[in-house]
Amino acid sequence: MRTLFGLPLAAVLGVIGMAIASASSVFFGVSGLPTLLALLMIGAGVGAGTGAGVMMLRIDAVPPWPLLLLSGLVLMLLSAGGGWVGFQIGDQISAIEDAKCVGVCGYLFRPRTYIVLGATLAANVIALAFNIVYEGRSNRGTSTNPRINPATSGARGAQRR
Repeated sequence: MRTLFGLPLAAVLGVIGMAIASASSVFFGVSGLPTLLALLMIGAGVGAGTGAGVMMLRIDAVPPWPLLLLSGLVLMLLSAGGGWVGFQIGDQISAIEDAKCVGVCGYLFRPRTYIVLGATLAANVIALAFNIVYEGRSNRGTSTNPRINPATSGARGAQRR
């Protein structure tokens, strides 16, 4: 269920990250296309990684902060890589659409959309894998200890207080 909510959150934050990257490229005067594309992929990766990481975070058992920080950084870095893969796939799809189009025709998606889609999918798949590994290592689902101790609950527990 968290993955279903993580997809739109990661996509929205990925678009916001790309908007911030676009604004900073205009502000700092980036003139090269490779630098602009790298900024867009990093912005989408940071946004999508943050969105997927926040949705996969469990409130009842938060991991220690070094593990949380490391997994967040890895998630953002790999989702930026997913943005690069999405751009490469989008470039191939755009080339196919150009070959089929004789006149002026619109694209199904723009290259920026493929960057966000790649970053979003990569971030959510990686966050889901992190969560599955963390669940398996901590064995939280197999606890046999009840939360309420029967020896101290009820009338005997009230008498001890």
